[in-house]
Amino acid sequence: MALALPADPAASPMDPPQDGGLDLVAAYKAMVLIRAYEERILQARTDREVIGPVHPYIGQEAVAVGVCAALQPRDHLVSHYRGHGHALARGVDLDALTAELFGRADGLCGGKAAALVSDPATHLLLSSGIVGAGIPVAAGAAMTSQVRGDGAVAVVFFGEGALGAGVVHETLTLAVAQRLPLILVCENNGYQGATRTEEVYPETSVARIAEGHRMPVHRVDGNDTLAVHAAAAASVAAARAGKGPAFIEASTYLTRFHLQFDRPSGERRPAEELDGWLARDPLDALRGHLLAAGTAPALLDALHSDAERRVEAAVAFARTSPWPAPELALTNLWAGTP
Repeated sequence: MALALPADPAASPMDPPQDGGLDLVAAYKAMVLIRAYEERILQARTDREVIGPVHPYIGQEAVAVGVCAALQPRDHLVSHYRGHGHALARGVDLDALTAELFGRADGLCGGKAAALVSDPATHLLLSSGIVGAGIPVAAGAAMTSQVRGDGAVAVVFFGEGALGAGVVHETLTLAVAQRLPLILVCENNGYQGATRTEEVYPETSVARIAEGHRMPVHRVDGNDTLAVHAAAAASVAAARAGKGPAFIEASTYLTRFHLQFDRPSGERRPAEELDGWLARDPLDALRGHLLAAGTAPALLDALHSDAERRVEAAVAFARTSPWPAPELALTNLWAGTP
């Protein structure tokens, strides 16, 4: 399935490398855009153009891109507070996303949502700031599709910390019993805030929790775009065929820590652990795969330059967008009515 991307695609080969239906150049392009965007938004936060906390997605790009490449436009997506990468992989408008983070009227939600965006145009239903809260919302979307018989699936991204929420277990029970077309994607980066996951759960693989609900489970290297996509494509196909939900545990890591304000906030992780994961950067891994397949290095370098150009253009757009009108502060995000 073709990857949903924002407009203005860069040039690509006539016959781009494919792997299991995944256009590898398009995937790399999307991951490069996410990386450039997150780094620029962190700078905007330091410059006080973005107000409030920024939760960077840097290091986890392969998960968002690998999963979203397996989806169709009709499918639903639910994200969380670390959701810029999901939004970009899904194909939201880059200018509108940036204007939203800058709090401007031309933002996806009129400047009212900041990072917790929704986008009806791409079926991005929710980006929840409450840990685990998006999972029952995604299940509701999946049930709606099941009742309508429209063949759509619902995908929800969450961190492993969400599996400590009671409503998540209630949702897993319901999803299995109702055979909902629901794909649960756990981005297991080893930490829940500043707490190591093994200090919370009896073992580091949280897939055992889903197995306890008798749900099909895929454990994948979350820094391997191809592996993530293969698991997502298999799960989506099964869900469309009426076989019910699936759980993907993608083991990954945050290059930048949990939360960034003006500077790295309390990096506590062991240096050797961080260095080990930096050596497994998902962009480097996919670039190596593309080079081995014969892709010209100049093309890949051009994608980096193009991403930086597009991000700067989006920042310029956000800066010139007007502030929301005060009288609309308490109105509906899209309808403009109380």
